[in-house]
Amino acid sequence: MMPLRRLLLAACLGSLALSGCKPETAKKETPAPSHGEKILAPGPFSNGRQAAQVYCQTCHLVPKPEMLDKRTWREEALPKMACFNGLTAPTREAFEDLDILLAAGFFPKAPLIPAKAWDAIADYYVASAPEKLISPQDQGQIQIGLKQFTVHPARFGRKPALTTMVRIDPARHMIEMGDATSQAVDFLDATGELVSTVRLGNIPVRVTETDRGFYFAAIGHFFPREEPHGQLLLLEKTLEGLRRKVILSDLPRTTDVQFADFNGDGRMDFALCVFGNFIGRFSWFENLGDDQYTEHVLFDKPGALNSVVYDFNQDGHPDLAVLVAQATESMFIFINDGKGNFTKHLIFQKQPSWGHSGFELVDFDGDGRMDMLVTNGDNADFTTAPTKPYHGIRLYLNKGNLQFEEAWFFHLNGAYKAVARDFDHDGDLDIAAISFFPDYEKSPRESFVYLENQGGMNFTVSTFAECISGRWLTMDAGDLEGDGADDIVLGSLTKMPTLVPEALKNTWLEKGPSVMILKNNLHKAGRNHAAK
Repeated sequence: MMPLRRLLLAACLGSLALSGCKPETAKKETPAPSHGEKILAPGPFSNGRQAAQVYCQTCHLVPKPEMLDKRTWREEALPKMACFNGLTAPTREAFEDLDILLAAGFFPKAPLIPAKAWDAIADYYVASAPEKLISPQDQGQIQIGLKQFTVHPARFGRKPALTTMVRIDPARHMIEMGDATSQAVDFLDATGELVSTVRLGNIPVRVTETDRGFYFAAIGHFFPREEPHGQLLLLEKTLEGLRRKVILSDLPRTTDVQFADFNGDGRMDFALCVFGNFIGRFSWFENLGDDQYTEHVLFDKPGALNSVVYDFNQDGHPDLAVLVAQATESMFIFINDGKGNFTKHLIFQKQPSWGHSGFELVDFDGDGRMDMLVTNGDNADFTTAPTKPYHGIRLYLNKGNLQFEEAWFFHLNGAYKAVARDFDHDGDLDIAAISFFPDYEKSPRESFVYLENQGGMNFTVSTFAECISGRWLTMDAGDLEGDGADDIVLGSLTKMPTLVPEALKNTWLEKGPSVMILKNNLHKAGRNHAAK
């Protein structure tokens, strides 16, 4: 996210492609072979590991065998990667939008890896991978019962619950909810009662409010497709009410929009995450006036999840941080010279199966520098969706000069979003997090977790009894009731073709809430949670 966060059924096709990525334009980072160019081995390989080191870092880090189990490598990942590298022909069964990909020249016309080298690579990964990935999650550490919050479903909901976006509007004490079926935004009051509905005609996954109105990043296709149905939509504030206006159309799947005057001309520009699937990009759009824009591509690959505007080098100009999934699995900071010229800096890069899902900036240690709270837990890559021990929440502390250091990790299967707020007003930041791919058989409590900060990077972990009453795709935190304490809202999307107990799926479809509201008890009569 969706936002939308990275719900990619076809991530198995792109998130683990060893090489043979779509060739880059002049903005490419690393030289890549042109289509039809056959790569020749520099010499004989003594083993598949050597071959992988040579061929498997054109577009991303060299995958480690232990990132997936043997069956997944053998039956899913490697066959798809053979296709990406021109060793086997793509099929419509594997690529729903094959015609679009062929027209874009996505697939190589000749093998990019010699057959013998590929065979050695495949044998190496299957032989070296574990039989099964073991999740270290201990459900016993997640206590049931949230003293800090009172939990209740919103009074209004859609059936089935296919919530793609939630936002707390603290000024109006309202909740904005997007839905995939209605392709509309529902405005709810603080109790979750419906106030009004405005049809958008597309699936909203992120909303940003400005003085002019509500801008929606609309994904077009919720599930991974190449058809360019993404849009940037505006509900413009007028004397007659909200008026729908299309700002941009015909985009790959679009997931986030952020506003700033990037070139100092006094007009509000915006940065757009065009996540796509196999074709996508991250760009800023220069405002020319009268809703006319010029696009400046900053990163010409798919997978841009969400971005944040912040002056990282304190020179008075708005910079950009963006988290990229889809095999790149990296955090970038783009430093702005004030005229709209950006310099890209790689902050960190992870394994191509990492499954990044979102981030936010927050000064966690109170040193005046913005840190990064990052989640990785997208697990729609493969049919069995095995739990991954490296999924979870990470805190990267800002050490200055664009250097960030991982300081804390909490394992959470399928982690999809985390927010840091001082929910109990004790002077430090707590964390609320959701999982869209929890281990429903062994650790269902990880669907939602509240980590109360005890100091020294130590947290107590709890959840609410009804935590699996929805499948939480999206979340927001803010002061919903106007009492000075941050509340939480969760949005549920129940239809995903991944392994879930049938009884649970049936419960979701019959009575699952679209939105769950967690009201902060900080100022509840007779109780004081401000001090420990």
